[in-house]
Amino acid sequence: MTDTVLYDVDEQGVVVLTLSRPDRRNMWTAAMETEFYAALDRAEEDPAVRVVVVTGSGHSFVPGLDPQVLDSVRSGEKYTHNRRPQTHATTMAKPVIGAINGACAGIGLAQALNFDYRFAVEGAKFCTAFARRGLPAEDASAWVLTRLVGPAHAFDLLVSGRVFLAEEAHRLGVVQQLSKPGEVLSDAVRYARDLAKNVSPVAMAMMKSQIWWDSERSMEFARVRAQYLLTIAKAQSDFGEGVASLTEKRPPNFPSYTKLEF
Repeated sequence: MTDTVLYDVDEQGVVVLTLSRPDRRNMWTAAMETEFYAALDRAEEDPAVRVVVVTGSGHSFVPGLDPQVLDSVRSGEKYTHNRRPQTHATTMAKPVIGAINGACAGIGLAQALNFDYRFAVEGAKFCTAFARRGLPAEDASAWVLTRLVGPAHAFDLLVSGRVFLAEEAHRLGVVQQLSKPGEVLSDAVRYARDLAKNVSPVAMAMMKSQIWWDSERSMEFARVRAQYLLTIAKAQSDFGEGVASLTEKRPPNFPSYTKLEF
């Protein structure tokens, strides 16, 4: 799609977004950030896309902000203008799956925490890094980490800024699946294709909003909103197809996602 973000859609409805600055190990820049969010927007509007997978080129995911950019910010330059929230992936209706193929640190980890599900290659190095640069946890990374691993582990990972491996990230719940070297992207795509083939796009969009936003509110609010979403869902063709596929004992054939207001 752009110089630093590759956009590749397969026939099963999965788009792979590859963060690609191979000469700099995919270190983050303002340009990459803008292009990544533009690619997410494109995937959201693309009727051929049902699930998004994000990975890095080569053997690195995103090992942090490019030191050249950090140095310019330290010198007083503005990182970017009209910056969008790093939580952008959580606002999409379509699922975003991480295929973390290597080093994932700082802003790279902040981005990955906003994916809906994460695969990581065995031995991949993770680090929050912020504290060791004199910075707070970026955007909502402290909020997400606390909910994934609990406050004490979140404190440790954020305040110490220590390096931890994919195996510990999996044990703590930062990532949900471990993959053998060379298999993380294929594992993530296989998972994404199953969602694309068998799951209602309307149901995925509604559940994603429930997971990310209802958890901020009371249980009663979540219950009432679930009833409201149920009314909307029953009026969609996905519901009819889901029931028909069950009674007719065949795979479902859900239509492409059409944006709903809910």
